[in-house]
Amino acid sequence: MLKPLSAFAALAVLATAAAFAEPQATPPPAAQVQTQTAPPPVDTMTCAQMQAEMTTAGQQMNSQLDPQFGVEAQAMANEAQQKQREAQQQAMNPACFIPIIGMACAAQQQQQGQQDAAANQQRMQAQMNRLDASMAGLDQQRLQAMAARYESMHCQDQAPH
Repeated sequence: MLKPLSAFAALAVLATAAAFAEPQATPPPAAQVQTQTAPPPVDTMTCAQMQAEMTTAGQQMNSQLDPQFGVEAQAMANEAQQKQREAQQQAMNPACFIPIIGMACAAQQQQQGQQDAAANQQRMQAQMNRLDASMAGLDQQRLQAMAARYESMHCQDQAPH
């Protein structure tokens, strides 16, 4: 589940970067894409062709992505950092090094972790739903195949930096 998500997240990042680098390029409307000739088979595409198609798909995803996705992602990252700092502070608590009290500290940390996981599960599902909605109209299987071929051909090593 996470590997396809990370591939699409990488695609979204690539598209966002491309959108900022070339603001005049806009993806064709979905209706125009469907009326054009069939795209070439993925196993025959060059790195440049794959990059162009993935960039267009990424721009479409970016334009359809709920703005709340970025807001929520940043909030979740900030909260994770805060919780990590709190856990480090609690781990440094001298009382937690005393055998009996140390067990209580560990139990408290475990319980807090379980509560946090349950609370974050809903937020993560909402993020997944937002990401799924941004991919409406895209051939996800083709994009996954393209991403795999792009990586296997080491196209990322050939891309200008």
